[in-house]
Amino acid sequence: MAKKDSSRKSKSAKLEAAPQSVDLSIGGDMKESVAIVGDNNVVNYYEAVSTNTEKHEPDYWNLKHPYPMPPNFTGRVAERAMLTQWLNDDSENRLFILRALGGFGKSALTWHWLTHDVDIKECPKVVFWSFYEGDTSFENFITETLKYLKLEILQGQRPQVDELLKAMQSQKILIIMDGFERALRAYSSMNAAYQGDEEPKLEDNQLDCVNINAEIFLKSVCSLPNIKSKVLMTTRLTPRAVKPRGEFLQGCREEELTAMQKEDAVEFFRKQGIQGNRAETESACAPYGYHPLSLRILAGLILKDFENPADIAVAQKLKIDGDIKQQQYHVLEVSYNSLLPHEQKLLSTIACFRSAVELKTLKAVVENKKSLNDDLHYLTEYGLLNFDKKNKRFELHPIVRRYSYESLTIAKKTKTHKHLASYFDSINVPKYPETLDELIPIIELYYHTLKTGEYDKAALIYHQFLMSPLFFQFSAYQLEIELVSALFTNNPGKLSKTKLVDFKAWAFSELGSAYSMIGQPRLAIPLFEKSNKIYSRKSKYKPFMITGFMNLATQQITTGKLLAAEKNVRQSIDISLEIESERDRAASSHELARILAYRGIWLDSKQIFIQTQKYFKNIKDIQSFCVGELYRTTLYFLMARSKQFTLQSVRLVIKSAQHVLKLAEGGDPNLKGAIIPRDLLDANWLLGISNLAMGELLSAKKYLNKALSICRSINSVDIEANILLGLASLFYTQGNFSESFLIADEALTITIRCGYVLQGADVNLFLAQYALEQEQDKVKAKEYAESALKLAYCDGPPYYYKVAYDEAERMLEKLK
Repeated sequence: MAKKDSSRKSKSAKLEAAPQSVDLSIGGDMKESVAIVGDNNVVNYYEAVSTNTEKHEPDYWNLKHPYPMPPNFTGRVAERAMLTQWLNDDSENRLFILRALGGFGKSALTWHWLTHDVDIKECPKVVFWSFYEGDTSFENFITETLKYLKLEILQGQRPQVDELLKAMQSQKILIIMDGFERALRAYSSMNAAYQGDEEPKLEDNQLDCVNINAEIFLKSVCSLPNIKSKVLMTTRLTPRAVKPRGEFLQGCREEELTAMQKEDAVEFFRKQGIQGNRAETESACAPYGYHPLSLRILAGLILKDFENPADIAVAQKLKIDGDIKQQQYHVLEVSYNSLLPHEQKLLSTIACFRSAVELKTLKAVVENKKSLNDDLHYLTEYGLLNFDKKNKRFELHPIVRRYSYESLTIAKKTKTHKHLASYFDSINVPKYPETLDELIPIIELYYHTLKTGEYDKAALIYHQFLMSPLFFQFSAYQLEIELVSALFTNNPGKLSKTKLVDFKAWAFSELGSAYSMIGQPRLAIPLFEKSNKIYSRKSKYKPFMITGFMNLATQQITTGKLLAAEKNVRQSIDISLEIESERDRAASSHELARILAYRGIWLDSKQIFIQTQKYFKNIKDIQSFCVGELYRTTLYFLMARSKQFTLQSVRLVIKSAQHVLKLAEGGDPNLKGAIIPRDLLDANWLLGISNLAMGELLSAKKYLNKALSICRSINSVDIEANILLGLASLFYTQGNFSESFLIADEALTITIRCGYVLQGADVNLFLAQYALEQEQDKVKAKEYAESALKLAYCDGPPYYYKVAYDEAERMLEKLK
């Protein structure tokens, strides 16, 4: 046993000298392995935490979602010691991932460690955020954490992430992200609360964060210099962002939480008041693999037995056969079946809610109001229900929630959800909501209506009350995806559950639009295709088909499907002519001209723009005119990159972009319009890269920084890589090569994650140049150039990204 430091405080194990710590992990003789040796002092964290019995929850900690801890938490001393050592002495790993399947006590361990072992003097700023709650998206986590730290809430998620990371470099903050699997695609549906661990093998992309800013946050925590803060994550699944190629990023550490120790299980049963010797208790616990949740439920079953209450012998009456998982399921089944009918009904009613439920809500919806308090106390004592005293809310463990919900017949589920839908329908909601929280009753009404099987009614609720504020007002695209996806069977893109044709086509299109806004064109494309297929069945839907083909083509362009994109745009033009819609024809022609520009058919593209811009100017359609000018400016810039039109085209780019900027700001005396952020964004980007091409570095920096600021404030993922590439080129020109590479690498990450083919070709070309000129690495340069050539190939000549393809060919020729 390592020698105990006499100077150690009873509340924490703080070292005066920098320790030389050994690698700690769960398993083995933890009492010895957690001994930390420093210069002339020795601290044993195992002994340190084993004496911590006093609980602390200071008001200056942000415990937004306190864990409803059941009584008599026992053991886990080795794991608590490991976490304390990481917090106090591990200077290499800022991110600690505690991973385990459901029911192993990740949240309970973390909460107990925080409230008993973390030194409140050493950690004055703490955030405990549970992703299991109903309002706990990553977006809300960032916003609420910034509020707690009294920092400015900037517009846009990415600036907010950067603001938090900046604070983490200057302040010592402990952030605990509990249940982070809910922030991953695998658990991103409305039914996440009912998902188990026995899901089929997941594709790698299911381990991606649903929000790209969450990935940026995790990677930055691991890689940014001078981070003083630390992040503890509990999760069922490891985010791919921190383990991209099967290896963890430097700065990240993961440990798997396993079963309870035998002696801890025995002690837990003793604390629960169960009578029995050590051998009997171990014999009772062994069939359940010392699974913490199963043992707590087993203890509740023993305590509430009518014949032999609190006698360990009760466990012997349970049928013991099958594997450990079957036993864990069996003890839950027996516990549920031992409840009285009205207690079962109450538990299953709570399970119908997607997250914790307040006492006042239960009082409004349950039938047995007189016995409600007694029933809630009984279920809590039984170990089936948890109570959050601070917020007066009741919560179920996901495993218990799933079982209790599935125990209802289909008829009873439908009846309960109808009752709950009626309750949420009675809650008044502002006609013009100012926050997302004000929409929660409508979201719950939508959810419970879905669960009754009334999919068309649910679709109507969404269309009338949620579509506009979520998409246009709050830019809550991920929430849209979660909600609209519930209208489909199993997975988005499968057959819609709605019966009305209008709603089927609309649902596919709405979901496709949301995916396109978060930078997922590969997911958006098949949805737009399905929507168009439905609209094509009846002539009355032809106006919708024009929009559908345009939406589809826009996403196909970004993914390099130029042949299909041009085909769809031409179909849109044909339909516009058929229904005699000159405006739709002109708008479709814009997209055609853009495709021709990427293909290198300059003159035809230029001629189309002249015609369409003249039309939009005559009818004073400011927004469409701006879009046309932006596309035409892109044409000029592509021409400037070729060997044919360099200097003249750059001047045209600047002139055209300046005009767009005036239009977007409403400064044109002939075409007065409102300020449109996206047009401002595009104009600043084009002015930035064109000034860079002319060698006007100060102007380039001003415009590019402005573009990036707007981009991140309105979450326009689709252009961020282009702006970052412009900034990388600027820093490269200024000789700041390390910063240039970091920015370009971030741009590359976006193009890969989002599947942006054309942007990806340009970023790879830049990195090829960097590798050749700054690293003198011809092998790496060739890899980048070959990637650029492959991406620029698209559908093959003549449907290829001509300028980038030609540049890649020249680079590869140079590398021979």
